[in-house]
Amino acid sequence: MNFIKNFYKRILFLFTIFILIVLIGLSSIGRVDGMDLGFFGSMVAGFQKIVFNTGQTITNSFYSVQDIVRMREENNVLTDTVHELQEQVRILENIVNKSQALETEYEMKKNLNFNHVIGQVIALDDSNWFSRLTIDKGENDGLKKNDIVINAVETDKGVVQIGLVGVVTETSSNWSKVITILDENCKISFRDINSDESGIMQGSIEGTITGYFFNSKAEASIGDSLVTSGIGEIYIPDLYIGDVKEVVPTTDASTQRIVVEPSVEFTKLSRVYVLKVDR
Repeated sequence: MNFIKNFYKRILFLFTIFILIVLIGLSSIGRVDGMDLGFFGSMVAGFQKIVFNTGQTITNSFYSVQDIVRMREENNVLTDTVHELQEQVRILENIVNKSQALETEYEMKKNLNFNHVIGQVIALDDSNWFSRLTIDKGENDGLKKNDIVINAVETDKGVVQIGLVGVVTETSSNWSKVITILDENCKISFRDINSDESGIMQGSIEGTITGYFFNSKAEASIGDSLVTSGIGEIYIPDLYIGDVKEVVPTTDASTQRIVVEPSVEFTKLSRVYVLKVDR
């Protein structure tokens, strides 16, 4: 019974296909031997329209899938190209930045009258303020305690100056530790080049530098440039420390406290110069 049932369904299916083929053929001419197909022609025409629209939909879907695959491939290619271009931009920016830094250093070296060693920063302390660092030069390079560490800086007016970083506090055969002007243990006598008044400044655990003038009547203005005064046994005169960032009145009305913006960008510090000063 199952065989007869399956055979019957197959015969019915093939017969239906045959009839549809015949009707489609008839609809393609509309008449057979001059006879108008009438209802059958209309029915077949409608069926043909459905078949045609279905075929178009399938065809369009096929091409849409092809377009999606092609667009995905193109997108992957473009993504790879963008990544390559971004890498090239990073390389070029690094070259430009290094070129600018080297040019600034070259201008600074014209004003150096001391023997010096160029060192690379190889370690920072655990704080966030860059108050202490380690460089890759030491006793084998002739460095010793209290040697002055500097860096080339360019002012807003395009003038290159010798910016003060700090001082060497410890040396080994091939490395040295440096305390920067941001450290609370670093005290520097300074001179305001605008008023020629002198004072003393000191770093802090917050990474800020504050100071005051020896002359209690002295006044400072925001933007005044500060340099080392040369007073003391460590720092030579006229090293650029930074500018007055803020003037803060104290409880003593005759005294001003200043907040200093360092000339050196410690967050970008990678190369330094160490002056080998004979005292």
